Amino acid sequence: MLIIIETERLCVRQITNEDVDNLSKVLADPVVMQYSTVGVHTEQQIYDYIANCKNQYDLNGYGHWAIFNSITDEFVGVCGLNKHKVDTDDVIHINYRLARDQQGKGYAVESTFGVLDFAKNALNLKVVHALIEPTNISSVKVINRTGFQFIKSSVFRGFEVDIYQVSL
Repeated sequence: MLIIIETERLCVRQITNEDVDNLSKVLADPVVMQYSTVGVHTEQQIYDYIANCKNQYDLNGYGHWAIFNSITDEFVGVCGLNKHKVDTDDVIHINYRLARDQQGKGYAVESTFGVLDFAKNALNLKVVHALIEPTNISSVKVINRTGFQFIKSSVFRGFEVDIYQVSL
């Protein structure tokens, strides 16, 4: 298991096939996936997600990672970076989804700071974006707490999103 990021309370590592049950707590939960452009995942789609994560690690050096509480080893959720075309620009944007029982503990903010540190120091990125549906108030709060600034509104995969960015 390759650890990518360690924060005060969290260990962020590459996702493996052994994470299927944990990932289902996030990816198969309709409440957690409410603001997902791909929706709730079946078990097969979770295996496909894992394969895609591995491919992204090999291709880009980043992707989605599993978040665990570093003291209890309890699964917290997923976070990471994606690269997509938005409007006419290729952007690298942050993602995070936490299991319902892990929300409201500051883990989204903590993991976001960890991902941004990784983006700056390991990937030498100068900027990271966030794509958030305006009604996703919890994510807007996380992004505001972690230094992102609103850039513009757009459409991504058929969804109205606000685009934020942070300089590293």
